[in-house]
Amino acid sequence: MTSRTRITAAVALAIVVITTTPYVVAALRPPDGAVFTGLFFYQDDMYQYLSFVEQSARGEFVFSNKWDPRPHRPSVVNVEWWFAGVLAWILGGSPVLGFHALRILAIAGLLAGASRILAGAGFERWRLALGLALVATAGGLGWLRLLAGAPGSQVPDIVSGMYPFHQSLMNAHFVVGTALSMWTLILHLEWRAGRRSRWAWVATGWALGLSRPYDLVTFCIAAFLLAWIRRRERPPVASCLELAWLAPVFGYYALLMRSQRGLGGWTGVQSGDLSPPLAEFALALLPAFALVAAFWTRRAPDDALGQRQALLVWAAVVVAIYVGYPSPMAKQFATTLGPVAALLAALLTPARWLAPALLALCPTSVFLVWRVLHPFPTWFAPRDYVTAVIHLDDACRPRDVALAPTDLSLMIAGLTPCHSVLGHRGLTPAWPEAIAAGQRFYDPATPPAWRWSYLDSLGADYVLLPSGGAGLLGGDARAVRRLSLPMLDVWAIAPPR
Repeated sequence: MTSRTRITAAVALAIVVITTTPYVVAALRPPDGAVFTGLFFYQDDMYQYLSFVEQSARGEFVFSNKWDPRPHRPSVVNVEWWFAGVLAWILGGSPVLGFHALRILAIAGLLAGASRILAGAGFERWRLALGLALVATAGGLGWLRLLAGAPGSQVPDIVSGMYPFHQSLMNAHFVVGTALSMWTLILHLEWRAGRRSRWAWVATGWALGLSRPYDLVTFCIAAFLLAWIRRRERPPVASCLELAWLAPVFGYYALLMRSQRGLGGWTGVQSGDLSPPLAEFALALLPAFALVAAFWTRRAPDDALGQRQALLVWAAVVVAIYVGYPSPMAKQFATTLGPVAALLAALLTPARWLAPALLALCPTSVFLVWRVLHPFPTWFAPRDYVTAVIHLDDACRPRDVALAPTDLSLMIAGLTPCHSVLGHRGLTPAWPEAIAAGQRFYDPATPPAWRWSYLDSLGADYVLLPSGGAGLLGGDARAVRRLSLPMLDVWAIAPPR
């Protein structure tokens, strides 16, 4: 094992331990009557991911939208969620455990990519260790913005997974995208230098596109610009044409969005996602780019591959998309901006300043660790919810439909074979209308006849009612109570004759 491998493994192990410990603590110390969900921020989006991971754990490769109760052909392909499902199967079937296993592997992959970039600039031993630690723990001025009274929902390096540490702590989906983006760029630069076949970056590009398509868009634009900026290395037209190997990925998404109406929420319009203000993004990036600006003109480190220039182009592309793309989903492109800023800061900061830079950029990451060690009550589920989900996991067949309140619907779709009627704001077809219908269903004043017509229209197989709520179904013999708990009852619904 080389010195570089040992250093990378040590930093990765430290980050894995730091970011995994809060999950273990939360699982061991839940509030009375509650169970830790295994998830911190982004609960609704995390259950969205888990709804696909659960399908993979059952052996599926092409997935259905489990928030669409209408009959539809499975059509979603996602390498990340498929692999998380394989890991879940290996670990006993839990989608949550599979997703965490993927998070740990992705942390290792991200830091291995960062190590390759830093080593390519001549970093060795303690300098490599400090550079990797800076990349792994960097953040912006989020901690200071919170002290100044800014709402956390508007501070990108608190809520948006902007830097590698936040990604590693909160969301495997982001850290997988960052790791694959980094490796696709590295392998592409090595191909441009004649050191590697095109098929390496094409393979990682496909994996990236079939995991986080936003980041593949960024890569393609950056690679196109680099082809012209560095045209002395390779003929620019030929280099641009090589990007056509990635075209089938974009073709797949074009067909997917046209054929599956229930996935329209991925555009962000229905979900109502809001991007943080530009000024907050600037403050989130200020510490890292202040280092970049301060040391940009010093003697450049070894950079035969043009890594520094490529990272700067990548950052410019992300900023241009965020500023110029009129969509609520623009913030999805920004998840690679923090890692790029941290990498540039590590590359350019002189060796003697790396330790102070590391200390200056880590306070927001320290705050995030404190935050998850003092978890919000919403990160725990009532024990009766968990019991009901376990029951449905055993009882449901794939494509059965369950009706439940929104927070419980998220768990059902993410952790059982059932489809859910309510839950995710982006993937539930006609979300506002669905929520209104769900509220009417659970309103005690609604006549049982309307409830039954609603259940029939959904093709519902299970409905979860408040404990003692049998009267909501009017005593109809088609409803059979399968599980009775202090908080709720699980009813099986026979199909109409």
